[in-house]
Amino acid sequence: MRTSLLSLGIFIVILFSPILLFSQNQNESETSIGDKIETNSSIMFNLSYTNNNMEYLSGTSEKIPTLFANTSYFHKSGIYAGGSYANYFSDTIPSTEIDLQVGYQKYFTNGFDIDLSYNWHKFKGDSLLAGLNYDHSIDLMMGMEISKFYISTDLNYKLGQTNNFFFDLSLSRFIQINQLFSKNDVLLISPGISLSFSTDYWLYEDMSSADKISTFSNLSSAGYSYESFSYEGFNVFVPVSYGIKNVYLTVSWLYKIPGDKYKFMGWENQSGFMLSLTYFLNFSTK
Repeated sequence: MRTSLLSLGIFIVILFSPILLFSQNQNESETSIGDKIETNSSIMFNLSYTNNNMEYLSGTSEKIPTLFANTSYFHKSGIYAGGSYANYFSDTIPSTEIDLQVGYQKYFTNGFDIDLSYNWHKFKGDSLLAGLNYDHSIDLMMGMEISKFYISTDLNYKLGQTNNFFFDLSLSRFIQINQLFSKNDVLLISPGISLSFSTDYWLYEDMSSADKISTFSNLSSAGYSYESFSYEGFNVFVPVSYGIKNVYLTVSWLYKIPGDKYKFMGWENQSGFMLSLTYFLNFSTK
């Protein structure tokens, strides 16, 4: 039976967005998306730990600590590529996750930005930890900065045993404090909220025909749709990063409130955190 798992993908977007914006424009006293002009390329090295909170559809909750490593190359043209590896510390079957990604991002002087990417995904191990099991993902993210507030939409189409569509609408606030303890450090805080919508085909992938019939009947009787696109949940996130030159230490906290349909299926409010260390190697390219 499928599970609800606080997504590493959500954490990574939350974690890297303010850091990426600042790291490639460090000479500015105030950094904004609209001011960002790519003059350098960079390589990012990241190591993260998260206490993923897994919520089974039966209502049973379990902490699944995860170690996450990521390396990405960002060219000043906007093209980027990278790979990541995640290891789930489960008491049952050892589980790992590998992602390879290539994409293109563009920042405009009016504060608008767009990011289009393709992701190849491979999970090996305990199927209960797989959460959303997919092989390929096509992702489109668009955002707009307005007076240090950042409004964004994130669309994901994931292809696997079933094909599923996800849509997030987010609002966050960039807070930047330069020279907190020295002339080379910075404190970045980006609290925000988001609404999540998605198809639910993935939830029923491991169910038998009898379980599906029973689940669909219960959902219908309670007035909920199934095998459809609907509201999934409300998220609150607070990433806090402290950087010295090209090194950043980040603590991110996420709290998820599932929609009524998912609560009916056994999901509960969930919380999790990620501790991350990131290093950027910036260099000029011709």
